Amino acid sequence: MKDDQTKYEIRRALPKDANALFTFGQLLLSESQFLLRSPGERAGSPAEMKLVIERFLVRPNHLLLSAFFATNVVGEAIVTGGDFQRNRLSGTIGIGILEAHSRRGLGRKFLREIDAYAKVHGLHRLELTVMEANAPARALYESMGYVVEGIKRDSLYVGNNFVNEIIMAKLQNN
Repeated sequence: MKDDQTKYEIRRALPKDANALFTFGQLLLSESQFLLRSPGERAGSPAEMKLVIERFLVRPNHLLLSAFFATNVVGEAIVTGGDFQRNRLSGTIGIGILEAHSRRGLGRKFLREIDAYAKVHGLHRLELTVMEANAPARALYESMGYVVEGIKRDSLYVGNNFVNEIIMAKLQNN
């Protein structure tokens, strides 16, 4: 793994970043088959993206991080905390990094930032799903303490094929 982390600024997304995040989202979804969303299934305009960012800033246990390379967003990580009393201490995470910036330490850096956020905000459980064929992502998550909890068989339909998702989670304070 080539480690170029020092060239990246990772920080919480702000409303002023809406244009850059919108452009990033379009590019990310057009180049990756490993994400839940397909092209066109993300904010439809910079104005919509601004609303998404604003919601993440005010909702409890929600985090939207962006990785900047110069002025361009090249990666993002999210935490969406539970909305109810019984799941409020759990967060679902997602990470997306442009192919040209993958394998440079951004995923690991995002996961460290998410761990720090979880500790400060009292999240006990972090969970995710990853497509079974996405071996590099699975290896990264395992190296950061996530364990496989199960398989969602044929849960996604990608490229005219059903795809399994691996359910992984990490418990804090263990």
